[in-house]
Amino acid sequence: MIGQFIKKQLLLFIRNRHELLVLLGMPLLLITILGLALGNIMKNDAPVIRAKIALIERGNEQADLQKFVHDLENLGIPPEQKQMMINAAKQMLPVTALKNDVLGSKELKPYITLVTAKPSELEKIRKDKSYTAIIEIPQQFTYSVLQSVFLGKKQQPTLSFYTNEQKEISAKIVEDIVTTFQERYSTFFALGKSGLLNSSFSMPAVHVQGKVESVTKREPINAITYYMVGMSVMFVLYIASNIGSYAFREKQLHVFNRILLANVSKWSYMIGIFISSVLLAFLQLSLLYGITSIIYHIRWPHVTAFFAVTLALCFAVGGLSVLLTSLNYRLNSEHMSNFFASIVVTIFSLLGGSFFPSNQLSGWIHTLGNLTPNGSSMTAYLKILQGYDLAEVTHSILYLCLFSMAMIIAAVFTFPKKGALS
Repeated sequence: MIGQFIKKQLLLFIRNRHELLVLLGMPLLLITILGLALGNIMKNDAPVIRAKIALIERGNEQADLQKFVHDLENLGIPPEQKQMMINAAKQMLPVTALKNDVLGSKELKPYITLVTAKPSELEKIRKDKSYTAIIEIPQQFTYSVLQSVFLGKKQQPTLSFYTNEQKEISAKIVEDIVTTFQERYSTFFALGKSGLLNSSFSMPAVHVQGKVESVTKREPINAITYYMVGMSVMFVLYIASNIGSYAFREKQLHVFNRILLANVSKWSYMIGIFISSVLLAFLQLSLLYGITSIIYHIRWPHVTAFFAVTLALCFAVGGLSVLLTSLNYRLNSEHMSNFFASIVVTIFSLLGGSFFPSNQLSGWIHTLGNLTPNGSSMTAYLKILQGYDLAEVTHSILYLCLFSMAMIIAAVFTFPKKGALS
């Protein structure tokens, strides 16, 4: 008898072309539109970062060096130590290091354009929006640095750093570079104060290497793939509302009463509802994933994990179907199916990330989204597409199965007693 119920539900769906168009045609159309429209936003290309930096030097570094050497000549220190300090000072000239080794290094050249400007051009450059940052080096800056490092003078050398607030990302990168540069000289200051700078001292080379990777070092998901999953897990939920509506119409047409008069258990009817929902959901997901994979050449790295998640999601849809059927019977209307299709599915899709990644909103919304059947399955599907294996999505599979069981138990307690059916 359960087999007859399942056959009946499948025939109802096949004969209803409008429902088929909504459940299969609409998600395919949305996958194409959203995937192509938002492809440029979600594509995994590295962000283009360009920083134009103006370096304004008010003093003369070589003059500062000569002044420092002159100071050493007047100090009563051994000639060997004096020569060591002069050699070390020549190697660590800060402005030269900043221009050549840091901002002018070959590793940063693709990203940074360094412009050396005169002090009289400062105001003009500050009004120029094309600049990311301005570094202004005051007079005797190098002299102050050398005195602090080698002679322990307490005078704190400072330079001025201006950033363009409209270029927040690139300005922050430049700020981090300058901060690292400053910390480097603070280390030299500590070494010099401790007397550890000797003739063997040499400036460490600065090497900057960049490579863009995802945090998990997994393959990123493009827009088409993302919306293939997002729309599929969203539209599969409509199977539950449609099944619930069909079941209530059978009650209105006294089909359900005739089933009971034929001495068929109502639980056989509900089991038929559950199994037919699972089968219809599985067919819908298989068709959607199959067609989109062929059209857009999307491959599933782990087929076993894919089918495990798909079956778990179908069980969750089956559980929702029997619960909506019970609620419709309890309330003697199909309002719950309509409410689920129009409101609940939309909220679930928003939280679950079918429209856009919910983790971009906040952590608790992402957590809440993973509690929805579509959100949990979507997280698992995306992990599989990124190369994770079955073990990494087991918790999502278990959650979907538990969700299905919870819906079935709620349906059992919600379904009206025999005398309450009208």
